[in-house]
Amino acid sequence: MSNGYLFAMRSIGWLGVLLLLGRAHPANAQVDCQNIGFDEGTTRGWRLTNGSVTDIGTTTVYQNETDGIFENGHRVTSLSDGNDPNVTVEAIPMVAPGSTHSIRIGNVTRGSRFDRLRGSFLVSADNTLFQYQFAVVLQNPTHQPHQQPGFSIRITNQAGQSLSCSEYDVTAAASITGFKAQGDIRYRNWTTGAIDLRAYIGQTVYIEVTAHGCTERRHYGYAYFDAKCLRSEITQALYCPGVDKTMTLKAPDGFAGYRWNTGATTPTIQITPQTGDLYQVKLTPYSSLNTDCLLGLDYRVVIGKPVEPTRQTVSLCEGEAYRIGDSTYTRAGTYLTPIRRGAQQCDSLVQTTLTIRPLARSTQSLTICAGDSVWVGASIYKTSGTFQTRLSRPAPRCDSIVTTQLTVQPFQLTMPPGMLLRPGDVANLRAVVTAGPAPIQYTWSPGSWLSCATCPTTVANPPETTLFTLRVQDTGLGCQRTGTVLVTVSNCLFYAPDAFSPNADGVNDVFMVPANSCVRQVLALTVFNRWGEIMYQGQAGAAGQPGLAWDGTYRGLAAEAGIYAFQAEVDFIDGGTAQYRGQVLLMR
Repeated sequence: MSNGYLFAMRSIGWLGVLLLLGRAHPANAQVDCQNIGFDEGTTRGWRLTNGSVTDIGTTTVYQNETDGIFENGHRVTSLSDGNDPNVTVEAIPMVAPGSTHSIRIGNVTRGSRFDRLRGSFLVSADNTLFQYQFAVVLQNPTHQPHQQPGFSIRITNQAGQSLSCSEYDVTAAASITGFKAQGDIRYRNWTTGAIDLRAYIGQTVYIEVTAHGCTERRHYGYAYFDAKCLRSEITQALYCPGVDKTMTLKAPDGFAGYRWNTGATTPTIQITPQTGDLYQVKLTPYSSLNTDCLLGLDYRVVIGKPVEPTRQTVSLCEGEAYRIGDSTYTRAGTYLTPIRRGAQQCDSLVQTTLTIRPLARSTQSLTICAGDSVWVGASIYKTSGTFQTRLSRPAPRCDSIVTTQLTVQPFQLTMPPGMLLRPGDVANLRAVVTAGPAPIQYTWSPGSWLSCATCPTTVANPPETTLFTLRVQDTGLGCQRTGTVLVTVSNCLFYAPDAFSPNADGVNDVFMVPANSCVRQVLALTVFNRWGEIMYQGQAGAAGQPGLAWDGTYRGLAAEAGIYAFQAEVDFIDGGTAQYRGQVLLMR
């Protein structure tokens, strides 16, 4: 047995014995097995105590035990806490593997203190296996063993007697079985132990977990602890007589070794069952615990009558799933499903012949003009791409999948700006269409007073103010666009376009007062935004000249699309000047 490592309590001398006998069972709390592992994130059911630790002769003495938490002696840990901060050569999670909460017990900064966890529970047939996990961190100040930081687990019966194979007691030393070293720290990562309580059904057992620092005040010792209430039994996986050829048996977790009477050494074995056959397993605690403490479990095979399956046929649409019992099926085939409503043996069997009906699939290729859209079912598509649409159909028909390959061709009409003519003058009307490769059909109306009513560019000489409408059609796709242009015929009237689009296409790229035979010059042109801020200001110049035009920018940056106000002062050839206000739409 290594230095400082015992499976019974450390040698305490007569004084220590008297101290312990006088306090066999302080008023321990009754622990609910649902929170014995701190799963609620609290210490509900546990009693937390603390006190000072000293030594008399060669005996470690716990004294002044008081209820409550002293400094950092008890802390419920969570997964978000990460790993222990003092051990860095190896990760020690602050929560036991497979758990959501644990508890850290012991002062993490100094010695001369002990912290204790006390609890008790009534043993029943459902909790005959007490399984616990712990990890320990101890400083090693090279004191005498009874002065060193330490950790212990003690489980007793109602009479205060230690249960066989239940105690674990260790103090820091240069070498401790099952521990590793990091500088002056001796640590043990998470270890699982278990105690068989079948001999104590109907009785209350008491758990005492203690961690303490050295008796010389400065060196710490602490541990992490977790626990579970389980059944001391071999469990059987679901088995259906007459169908399954083998049966799976599983021993409890938390042991270092397993030895079955079949020779197997794994926690789980597969057998060919026969009613009455006896299977046994010997469970060995982890090597750092008492290897003489073997837990033996028996399992007697009982096989019920063979179950005749209930047969059914199910038909599904592709992509659907059929669930029965604990199983879900998505592929065609014949399946035998055990239905269990109670013990490990199935209550019934269902044989399902599953067929899968494919979805109806189709593909279509469509071409539309920009700005148009296409509906497929409840979906609308406006951009080029390949789209899949699922169309619902009433049962028993399956849904259909439509794949649409959509091409969007450009189709845009840009009209010339409105114009002002003196009687007898003519205007060049030029429309620009951006479209696909198919021919474009042009139709101007009214066709009177136009040099060509079916051309993109035509000459107009209306005798009076006329609104000309142009309808263009893509002869391949049938897409249509319509635009208008107002040609005003008047003796000397002011005219300015109501919209422009500075997109560098050479058509209507700037806002200006167009040249006409009535206007001698434009004395001033000012453009405002909706807050009255001046966006552009030009001084005297000839109408229709680039030097007196707004290009849609402000301080070198493109202005936002929208409506802007303008003010213009114009000098007419027939004498006199006039000021005009209006609005212009900037399009992007």
